[in-house]
Amino acid sequence: MTYTEIIAQVFALIAFVLYVASLQFKKKEKILKFQMIANTFYALEYLMLNAYAGVNNSLFGISRSVIFYVCHKKKMKFPLYGAVIFIILILIFGYMSYVDYYSIIPVVISIAFFLALFIGNMKAYRIIAAVAALSWIVYNLHVEAYVGVVDSAVELISALIAIYRIDIRKAKVKKFAYWEYYR
Repeated sequence: MTYTEIIAQVFALIAFVLYVASLQFKKKEKILKFQMIANTFYALEYLMLNAYAGVNNSLFGISRSVIFYVCHKKKMKFPLYGAVIFIILILIFGYMSYVDYYSIIPVVISIAFFLALFIGNMKAYRIIAAVAALSWIVYNLHVEAYVGVVDSAVELISALIAIYRIDIRKAKVKKFAYWEYYR
């Protein structure tokens, strides 16, 4: 393994810790802050591995987080025309960085995450995070981002835990409390 590849793996590890932490927050604001930083390290990792579809995905991840963070802070909704432009840009950059079929994975993931945030449904966001983690395992194996494979596996577990802890268990508690109250 070269020096550059080792540094790439270290960047992946830092990004991974930040991303996993982001999934455990309930508030959109904290999720977005952590993901801005995580995507910066992911971009550096993929850049060092010459995996430009991954770099583009990470750069769009940073942009997406900044846009939705600002909109959230200003209590405004991101306009539909802005969403269309953003998705078109993802597709254009995806086309420009296309190398093989694996290059499509980051493009699809970018669009899915963007749509989940645009809709504003954090439950859908966590589900997409789980599906994306599975997809990243495939992509990371292909581009030899080995720490990224482990990262993605743990991200999958973290997303599933967050789905259970925030979405499923919480729903069961509310349902139980409702029935107890109206007995």
